[in-house]
Amino acid sequence: MCGRYRLKTPPSEVASLFDVDVRDNFPPRYNVAPTQPIAIIRQSERRQREYALARWGFIPEWAKKDYLDRMGGRPLINARAETAHEKPTFKNAFKRRRCLIPADGFYEWTKTADGAKQPFSITQADSGLFAMAGIWETAIDPDGGEMDTVAILTIGAGPDLKSIHAREPVVIAPEHFALWVEGDERDTKAIAQLLAPAPEGHWAYHPVSTAVNSPRNDGPELAEPIAA
Repeated sequence: MCGRYRLKTPPSEVASLFDVDVRDNFPPRYNVAPTQPIAIIRQSERRQREYALARWGFIPEWAKKDYLDRMGGRPLINARAETAHEKPTFKNAFKRRRCLIPADGFYEWTKTADGAKQPFSITQADSGLFAMAGIWETAIDPDGGEMDTVAILTIGAGPDLKSIHAREPVVIAPEHFALWVEGDERDTKAIAQLLAPAPEGHWAYHPVSTAVNSPRNDGPELAEPIAA
């Protein structure tokens, strides 16, 4: 799964890579956590690519306003790429409301010999900005209003990360942004081919402080390497 990530790239560079107008002057974030508003790139009602904010924690369109209470207050932050197209919770969003989630890196935890959980910072090998595949939905919030919600699609971990965790986020390459965000039923097979783990050599990682465990902590030191 992907339960924490970071986005420190300036808004102007996000706008350039994704070819959208980014009006928010958002600060660097080194410990983005579930239930927080996150940046997404999606197709607007005018069928144009747009930047938007959505709550990280997916709520399906058919959910009642007490949905989160019945879920124990824990939203669905990830969706399995292998089955999202057929699961009642996700299939409508997967078909019509796919999005891109800009990120510079993410965190995963693995158990050590003594049973503790060691966090790792994971980036692309070039440390550059990348896009995680997402699906979004407009849902009813606990007060009865509307809010956009989002989940990150994950896939079985590839060769770089399988020793750390069983799954990794699906990454969409820039040349496939348009297909992922704008593709329709005619592109089903092509879209399905994007749902794969990253090839060997794509990811780099190192252990980091357990300070990242708390969403109250946020700063560049969270991504700094520590002794294994």
